[in-house]
Order: sequence, then structure tokens, then C-alpha cells
Amino acid sequence: MGRRGKRKDLILTFLDFVLTLNLLSIPLYLFIYFNMEVRLLKESNAFLVSRLLKVLGLNSNSEKNFVIIDNKIYEISWDSTGWKSLYTLFALITSTPIYHRRKIKPIIIGLFLMLLFNTARITATIYFSYKQIYSFDFLHLGLWRWGSIGFLLFIWFIFLYTQKNNIGEAKNIIGFVYGRRRKP
Repeated sequence: MGRRGKRKDLILTFLDFVLTLNLLSIPLYLFIYFNMEVRLLKESNAFLVSRLLKVLGLNSNSEKNFVIIDNKIYEISWDSTGWKSLYTLFALITSTPIYHRRKIKPIIIGLFLMLLFNTARITATIYFSYKQIYSFDFLHLGLWRWGSIGFLLFIWFIFLYTQKNNIGEAKNIIGFVYGRRRKP
């Protein structure tokens, strides 16, 4: 394959990725538009965070999606669960044009790492704000918003690095219509 063919293949691979990612963003927007929530995720986050705060020496309990420390109440909202980051990581990995069997393990590991990061993020935010080390708004809105995006991209870049020789081996959407598939 010549230079022109490689360029065309690269452009089609990129367009395939972008189109698939955009199609996978539709459920994200539907969740947002219809204000759908998974109560179990909020409540399990609150439970886990309250247990971690107990380990850190705070007298904390969870009730539904609330973490209670003495007389202070912290709500674990739907957005605080990190569901958008989890779904975005899933969509990024799924959109990468490689064979699906190569995506299963990275999706499981990546989502698990994002869940751990998010639990640590919530725990640290509540702990540091309760101890008045940092303000809640600084931690929640400033530091952790960008930290979550950075961690998500870090996981995805590791996935891309480990799969760099496989990218383009399969086509998601455009390839079924236009292109051919490489053999594994």
C-alpha cells in the first residue's frame, strides 16, 4: 500500500472512531435529557465513602445517598457518582477501531480504576472539607473536576498505547460500509 493508501486508511480509521464515538454519545444525552438516575450507584457510593471515612477516623454513617459526619450532611448526587466519566471511558474504548475481544479486559480494568478513583475523590473531598483543610468548592469544582478528566484521559491513553499496533485492524461503522478488515 502506497503513501496515498495509508493516508486514506488513516482518515477512514479516524472518521470511523469519531462517528462511533458520536453515536455512543446519544445514550449519554438521553440520560441527561430525561434526568435518569441509578439510585443503587448513589447509595453504594455513599456507603463505601462512609466506611472509608470511618477508617480515616471520622464518625460517619450513610443513609440512602447521604454521608453523615456528626451533624454535617454530604449528598452524593447522581453527577458525583462519576457516571459520565465511566460512560465516556466506555465509549472511548469501544469506539477505538480494534477487534472487540481486545476491548473487554481494558474496559473492565478501566471502569474499575475509574470507580476506585471516584470513590477516593469523594472520600478526599469530604475528609478535607470536614477537617477544614481545603474548602469543599475548591476540591469539588476546581481540583477534582479536572482531575477526573485527566485520570480518564490517562487510562484511555494507556489503552491506546497498549493497542497501538492493533488500531485500525477492525472497522466499527465506516468499515462495514466502505472498507476492508485486516486479519488479526
